Amino acid sequence: MIAFDAIFRTRSVVKAAGILDAPQSTVSRWLAKLRDHFDDPLFVKTQQGMYPTPVASKHAPPIAEIVRIYQNELCDAGSFDPATTAREFNIATSDVGSLLLLPALHRYSKTAAPSARFAATLLGSEELMVSLESGHVDVAFGSLKDLCGCVRSQTLAVDAYVCVMPSGRRDPAKPLTLRAFREAKHIVICANGLEYTHQHVERELREICRPENVRLVTESFLIAGLLVEQDDLILTAPSRVASLLSQRFDLISVSPPIDLPTFKVTQYWHERFHKEPGNQWLRRTIRKIFATPAK
Repeated sequence: MIAFDAIFRTRSVVKAAGILDAPQSTVSRWLAKLRDHFDDPLFVKTQQGMYPTPVASKHAPPIAEIVRIYQNELCDAGSFDPATTAREFNIATSDVGSLLLLPALHRYSKTAAPSARFAATLLGSEELMVSLESGHVDVAFGSLKDLCGCVRSQTLAVDAYVCVMPSGRRDPAKPLTLRAFREAKHIVICANGLEYTHQHVERELREICRPENVRLVTESFLIAGLLVEQDDLILTAPSRVASLLSQRFDLISVSPPIDLPTFKVTQYWHERFHKEPGNQWLRRTIRKIFATPAK
């Protein structure tokens, strides 16, 4: 029944397999057994995906309710002890989100939840909604938009962009001029897979800087920090990321000479898991981590 529900919601055996964390061949075998049981194809391949037959559409609502009861009421959802749990928490986030969140979660959980595990994954908006609803992803983290009303959210912090450069290149107390910014060599973070705010920032940088001055492009802030330290480059990054990079590399941060948007760092979860104890603990932990302002 869980396989039926996943295929019905995703219109895809491949996506259902991802949600169920099962091989595609296994989900296909489950579907074959369901077809035998109902004596009906249940799902037919179309250009829009696996389209349900009338029999599948008829049985989908009661099956979804059975799955909900099983997951929320019959799986011992009422008990959760962080000190003893070995649960793997799945967090949908970007490269920058992983950089900010995973090290802090690891440090905090070493004492509070020593056997807990944390996995970060990058998902598109369609896959994210399905994964949050199914519980395959516990929490999404970042600055997202266009999530449906059944997804709850909590703002953790408001962040702004700064310019990161090698220590000793300039006096951090001295403003960075627009001319110096334009003439400098830059490393730009490609917005592929990142939130809409950074997509705007990347466009702004490419419009202001001459093409030949955008020397390097990468999707990783961590790699960018290493490259900035080794050469005379400027990286434009969120202040929390800049603070983390400065702790590991010989870098300084200054305010950019252009207006760049601030953005909210937010965590998101599905209404279905609002009162699930493990999900609640994860959200409280993330909130506690971000209660301390970035230095």
